[in-house]
Formats: sequence, C-alpha cells, structure tokens
Amino acid sequence: MYEGFNACPDLEKYSGEPVYHTKVVEQITGIRANTLRIWERRYHFLTPKRAENDYRLYSERDVVLLRWLKERIDNGMSISEAINFFERLDKVRKQHPPKQVDAASPLHSPHVFTVAGLQAFTLPRGLEQQLRAQQDEFPEQEVSAPEPLHFPREALPQLPEEILLLAQERLLTAFRNLDDTEAHMVLTPLLITYPVEQVCADLITPTLWKIGELWENHKITVTVEHFASNFFRGLLTNLFHMAPRPMHVPLVMISCAPGEAHELAALMLALVLRLQNVRVAYLGQSIESEGLIGSIQQLCPALVCVSLTIPSHLPDLLSLAQQIQKLPSPRPRFIFGGQAFLEYPNIAQDIPGVYIHGNMKEVVKQIQTLYTQQGIA
Repeated sequence: MYEGFNACPDLEKYSGEPVYHTKVVEQITGIRANTLRIWERRYHFLTPKRAENDYRLYSERDVVLLRWLKERIDNGMSISEAINFFERLDKVRKQHPPKQVDAASPLHSPHVFTVAGLQAFTLPRGLEQQLRAQQDEFPEQEVSAPEPLHFPREALPQLPEEILLLAQERLLTAFRNLDDTEAHMVLTPLLITYPVEQVCADLITPTLWKIGELWENHKITVTVEHFASNFFRGLLTNLFHMAPRPMHVPLVMISCAPGEAHELAALMLALVLRLQNVRVAYLGQSIESEGLIGSIQQLCPALVCVSLTIPSHLPDLLSLAQQIQKLPSPRPRFIFGGQAFLEYPNIAQDIPGVYIHGNMKEVVKQIQTLYTQQGIA
C-alpha cells in the first residue's frame, strides 16, 4: 500500500538543540499546535523542551520528523501507522547504516546549516537572541490557524555573501540528489530569519539562474532541473497561500503570458506583492486570453501583470494587450515584462501597456507606484 515510502530521515544529521516555538513549527510543518500536543501525549514520540517562560521548544530534528510524518499522513496513513512505519524504517537504517561521506567537505557536513542560532552561518552577534525574542511573541496557548511571521526588517542584517554562496551550493547538491528534505532544511532558517522577498531576490533567483546555466552546459540533467523548479514552485506557492490577504483594496491579477509555461518569476512577484499588502490573484501558467478578459470585466482589477520568458509567445502577449486596451473605461493598467524582452528590448514599445524591468526590488517599487496611481491610498 505504501510502496515508495521507504526513505527514512536520518535524524542524527540534524541539530537536536531546542529552538523552534510551537507557532513556528506550525508554520513549517502545517500541523496545528493542538494536534501536536495530542500526538505527543498519545504517542510519546516527541518530548519538546521547555523555555524559561514554559513554552515548548522543538529542535531541527523534531521538525524533520514531523514533516516526514505529515507527508505519510497526506498520502493515506494514520498518525499511528506513520509512527510505526518510521520506527520500523529507522530500525532497519540503524542496522544497515549508509556509507559515510567525506566529513571534510563542507557540503556534506550535517550541521553546516543548523536552526540553533544558525551558528554555521557566522551571523552577526546577537541575531540568535533576536530570533528567540521574536518567537516569544507567539504564546503557546494560541491554537488558531498559523499566521505568517513578521520580523522588524530594519533590525535584520543583510544576508551575507558567504551565507548565500554556501546556501546555493547546498541547494544545488540537494537538487542533484533529488533531496527535497535537505533543500527545505537549507531554506527554512533563512525564511524564518530574513524577509521572504530578500531570500527570493538574493538566493532563490540566482539559484534558478545557476540551474539554468548548468542545464544549458549539460552539467545537470533535465530531471534535476525539473525537480528544482518543482521544489521552488511548491515552496513559493505555500508561502503565497500563507501570506496575509488584504480584502478591501483593489485587485491585482498576475499571470504568465498565453502559452508561457515558465511561471516562477510571476509566482515570486505575486508572493512579494502580497507580502506588501497588495491584494493579489495569481493565475499561473499560460493564461487563456478569453477567460482573462471575462474575469477583468467581472472583477475590475486595478492592474494586470503578465510575465513572458519565451519570445515565441510575443504575438499572443501583444494580442492580449490589445484586447485589454479596447475594453471600456475604467480598464486596468496592463503591465508586462520578463526575460523575453531582454532578448528583444525594442518590441516592448509596440505593446500597449507599461513595460517594467529590473531586479525584484525595482519591479515591486514600480508596480506599487502604478498601483497608487490607480487610486489606492
């Protein structure tokens, strides 16, 4: 029944130091706090430590196990079956341990990325205490649906270059091994500690470019490229749906151009704008023009943002822009951009709408300005 579930997490490779508060564990695993308490009381498979304020503290090792159990449950097991299954697999793994890798290699060091203070990142002094203090804002007694974490951005340091380089190396190694658990463990401490848009701009986007470069140079297979793209798509989608949803402001629609399947840039933009308190509807890949025009007429969005990567779809984008331009007032502002216009910059002037380009921060700033011009305070 559970064929293919035989990948048992090696918990010993992850930090056992208690750091995560219950609210943070909810964010990472998708498991409610009251569910965690029931599981702990009934099955005794986790024993979180207690902080000085008596809040539960979970370790990186606990998070890995909870994520693994959640995956089993999502695929049809009960919690008791999942725990028993893990115990059987873990017993077999300990009886037949995997071959040891070169401990001298930083890419294979099991504690290069640890949740406990992120020591291996060589972060500025005091950041660990700051992270713990931020987590203390979430009292353990709350058992409502998880809310996104908001750290004071002016108090957070910039992501140091050495962290970014090491994180990218670890991600590329995880992708070559088709190891999404390792990839999550690389990104989770960064997403908790730094603004999501900063991680997107400084780590995820350069990593995607690097993956594309490696694929073009035949240094990774299309299988690895697809695995990495699907990993980031899933991560960004989850973050998008967890972000706050402002309801009483005009709408922004974001999608890929008709025929365009490369969606990560558009998805990342949708996520960052939603985190900036913009009401966003993300429509995904290869939007169908007729349906989009119908939705525009029904919902009257302030802006429609469309991304294009493959130049062969430029005629379809032009047609869509022209259809939007013919709509009666008040029509939305049509915004477009993407990698295709880096190859054909002169074509942008022939498309009715606003062409935007630049890095993520610049693009978001331009869109926010246009959003304000449409009458949003």
